[in-house]
Amino acid sequence: MKICYLADAYSIHTQRWVKYFADKGHEVFLISYRQFGNNKIKNVKLYVLKEIQSKIWGISFIINLLFTSIQVRKIIKKINPDIIHAHFVTDNGLFGALSGFHPLVVTAWGSDILLRPQKTKNRYIARYVLKKADLVTCDSDKVKQAMIALNNKAENSYVIQWGVNLDKFNPSIDATAIKTRLNIDNAPAVISTRNFGVIYNIDTIIKAIPFVVKEIPDVKIILKNAYGTMEPELRNLAKELAVIESGIFVGMIDYDEMPTYLKASDVFISVPSSDSTSISLLEAMACELPVIVSDLPANREWVKDEWNGYIVPIRDEKALADAIVKLLKDEKKRKLFGRRNYELVKEKGDYEKNMEKMEELYGSLLG
Repeated sequence: MKICYLADAYSIHTQRWVKYFADKGHEVFLISYRQFGNNKIKNVKLYVLKEIQSKIWGISFIINLLFTSIQVRKIIKKINPDIIHAHFVTDNGLFGALSGFHPLVVTAWGSDILLRPQKTKNRYIARYVLKKADLVTCDSDKVKQAMIALNNKAENSYVIQWGVNLDKFNPSIDATAIKTRLNIDNAPAVISTRNFGVIYNIDTIIKAIPFVVKEIPDVKIILKNAYGTMEPELRNLAKELAVIESGIFVGMIDYDEMPTYLKASDVFISVPSSDSTSISLLEAMACELPVIVSDLPANREWVKDEWNGYIVPIRDEKALADAIVKLLKDEKKRKLFGRRNYELVKEKGDYEKNMEKMEELYGSLLG
């Protein structure tokens, strides 16, 4: 099968998706505005798009839309693929729809459906793309229902998880070296691996630390950034609250090291204001961590309060702190929640199983 993707080559999620199909022996092509970065994918042919810069936003948008559409059409014509698969509805999905190529598969990433269509222009774009797509996927029922509400047909919508590589993320990981490197030894540790952007509420986590320290003075809060730009102000907040010694800012880390950081921790936190199914959450669950998440529909698809974790109100540092303290003081509950999480991810979030399902869906489009 010859598959052409329209997606962000720099994203680890894109890289994991295209690598699966390249490793399966399919001819894989990727059209992107960005390069792979340090993680080049073997047997994937990358086409990098050019972009026109303009100081006038409206003109810039229209010119780039036309210019990119022409580039994409030419590349697709050259490749002559069997399937086009665009990731992120309101940008790559639009270029896929404008190409006129079929069959067209579109995958929603979350904010392109849950947040962007709140603006009129993006709502029209999303509706247009969903109408043109032959098949649409997303990673949560919440996003699926939102797409149907935007005029997508339920019968061509599927929930496909990005999935977790259970060979990498599992309970058997040895975290000794990372604990030594972070100088946390046997101290109780809590970790967040979410983006340092406004929507992920890392400031709420930092504001919760003083409440936690009162109960558990030696606690360590590991904050791993992913592309976000707010690290300077978050560090300043930790200093202002006199908890900088309790917080460990690890910045960007190699993805291959992620499992060891998770296993070095006792509790995982993910408290954004909006989200679809979080890969970070599933990776933590696969490492048998109990989790604390914000009260969002997509999180409730994976977390049952007091069964495999705790659900807390959005931007409520006191409720978050209380949940952290409860878990850190109850080792038996942490282990029970963790075991349940691993089994749940193994059942529903296995990367291999979800990509196999996607491969079957490709085949259904080609007859």
